[in-house]
Amino acid sequence: MSDYFAFRFSDPCSGHRQSLVMFFASRVNMDVISKALKADVSKNLIPKNVYLISFQGAALTQEECLKDASFSREFYSYVGDAEESLRCLYVCRKSGALFYCDGDIIPGDLSKAILNSGMISLFRSHGGLIVSNHGYHFVKPSGDHCDKFIRASNLLVSSVEVSFLAISLLPHIRSDLKRIYVDTSSVSFLVSLAIQLFGDFNEAPPSIESFASYAVLNEQFDFVEDRSSLVVISATTSGSLAKGLLDKQSFSRDQVVTLFHINLPSNQVGVFDVGDEIGDALKSSKASNCDFCDRGSKLIRIAGDQFLPENPKHELLIIKRDHFGKRGQLFFRQFGAENVLLWNMAASQAEDSKEHFYIAVDRAVSLGVKPFSDVLRKNIRKHVSRDLATIIVFNGPGAEAINQEVRSYLGNGSDLITWLKPDELEEESLQGTASVLVIVGAITSGRSLLAISRKLRCIDPSATITYLVGFSKLPNDDAYKQLEKDLTLGGHDLVVLCHCSVPRIKEYTKTAWDSKKALLMPLGGDDPMGDLSEILPCQLSKRREQLLADSSDPQGLFLPDSNGQQLRLRRTFAFWSALEFDEARLSRVNQSDVYWTIQSVLHELRNASDNKGLATPYHTTLISPANFDRYNDGVIQACLLRSAHPVELDYRVDAVFSRQMTDVILSVIANWDNAQGEAALEFLMALWTERLCVNDEHLKEIVGCRDQGMPEDMIFIIDKLSGFISEEG
Repeated sequence: MSDYFAFRFSDPCSGHRQSLVMFFASRVNMDVISKALKADVSKNLIPKNVYLISFQGAALTQEECLKDASFSREFYSYVGDAEESLRCLYVCRKSGALFYCDGDIIPGDLSKAILNSGMISLFRSHGGLIVSNHGYHFVKPSGDHCDKFIRASNLLVSSVEVSFLAISLLPHIRSDLKRIYVDTSSVSFLVSLAIQLFGDFNEAPPSIESFASYAVLNEQFDFVEDRSSLVVISATTSGSLAKGLLDKQSFSRDQVVTLFHINLPSNQVGVFDVGDEIGDALKSSKASNCDFCDRGSKLIRIAGDQFLPENPKHELLIIKRDHFGKRGQLFFRQFGAENVLLWNMAASQAEDSKEHFYIAVDRAVSLGVKPFSDVLRKNIRKHVSRDLATIIVFNGPGAEAINQEVRSYLGNGSDLITWLKPDELEEESLQGTASVLVIVGAITSGRSLLAISRKLRCIDPSATITYLVGFSKLPNDDAYKQLEKDLTLGGHDLVVLCHCSVPRIKEYTKTAWDSKKALLMPLGGDDPMGDLSEILPCQLSKRREQLLADSSDPQGLFLPDSNGQQLRLRRTFAFWSALEFDEARLSRVNQSDVYWTIQSVLHELRNASDNKGLATPYHTTLISPANFDRYNDGVIQACLLRSAHPVELDYRVDAVFSRQMTDVILSVIANWDNAQGEAALEFLMALWTERLCVNDEHLKEIVGCRDQGMPEDMIFIIDKLSGFISEEG
């Protein structure tokens, strides 16, 4: 461990030429100073002045230094005349003020420059700002999300360096202090050194106690709030913790001190302002409005003493045929290429919103495919009993198709049943009634069933409720098990005929289509808030019209090829190779079927628990560029680009990955006029919407392949990408 802390700073009296500060926590020999001086000057330019700083009672005077002939000679050889360039200072242990060795206090601007420059030097060298990459971000103790945060404990490594930082805390230490509260124990070392340096207390030195940061605002903590207490907060980007404490507790303003801060409100007390060092690089947002979450960036929680796990690694995933599991194969063997798996459709006419993953349950029922049809009939026979008094049928053709199967089984007995829609359900009329059957075509979250279950608590205690569901689209088994637990409490039954886990697309989820719409909307010439002078080329204009019309065309999910032809699946689809579809069925495949398949595969990989998928903790796993060579049908490539989370396509995390992906893109663009480049527009659009990202230098290569012989839609997007480069340098 070093005996000194050295750094350069801009002396206010020396113009642009920097001076050297050497700080010693205790008295040292002159040869130590000589070695420190030599080590610094050998790496840096000759300083304007040299400041030797130590604490009162242990500081060297200029006279002592000049009397040492050996030191004077070495100082002269490294810097110049010691009488002109050497400054000896000491720190007042009680106030933290800096004085010349003759007892004169140094000017305030010089003192501020020295203390602040030393802090910034440590902040830089020890990484006081923790920065994520494009694959993960942080949730702070306040609950806000960010890609960077200040970590005070990173600076508290060396005792001599911490002693230097403690100088700035000394003005806040008082003789009457009995206790100091810290928001994290990691800064206790700094506080304890400040206590030790101050030394002059009315009674015993104050105790140091850690509280649970932001948790203290919601939980009871036994603060002693009189003048004998001081609160030290490690770091902040907004002052919200200090504000919460001042609002909730009876501390005065000067009793709550924040160490490292930016954007500190004027009515709060701070020690180290790192705003000039960080600038605008550090921004936070609420969890509900987090751009990083929207991109699928993984979340690392900062809690307690702000311990962070190992730095996230970057890995590539090659998607293989065996990632398409048996459950997925069974599902698509029954319903693939049968106009069942659709996209962007409303479940019923009564619904305002559309389902991103829509299952045409009525079509599935009418097909009569096994084992789905057998499971449906078996469960109707099992659960439609003599005790059944009421059947509640949800809106939509899917529930109605299952309902017709139930009616067919009941025959004339259906006249004895009360048939209701969910909005017709009144608890008073069902008071004490016999068993109930609830029929639903498909569920995405199960919230509608939970709402019905609450209304049905009034039925006879001996009666049962059976929830008969055609398809469950819950995102994973855990979500389904929780729903099942909630609905079957009390001996009731949840019967799901078929499970197909898909990603949960909520109202505020930004899909690839939303990103595209946001870019194209202002460019159509009919948006008064847009650019009325810019006209979209043919294919992009058509795509804009489809997006504005909220099209549900199962063959219109993706941009066409360079000839304006829809992307179609070739006969060799790796994931369907075991399904044994005949030519007639393969001819009915639409883009929605392929999109469902790729989404299903990626979703299973994200849910994988064996660290071999896309969900490895604290690791950034990207879809390998090799996948776009392995699966070179344009429609499959488009599905990968649309199905992947942006973070899974952000190759900026590694220059090698970015190079590999750029080579793929360049190859596709070069082959825009043949089958190998049929997804060229999709790749360019993915870059334009920034769902797919490569390094700036590689983006320049992509822009550089612009050719006047290309279709105007490709040229249009490439020109937009060139704007990215000019904006970002």
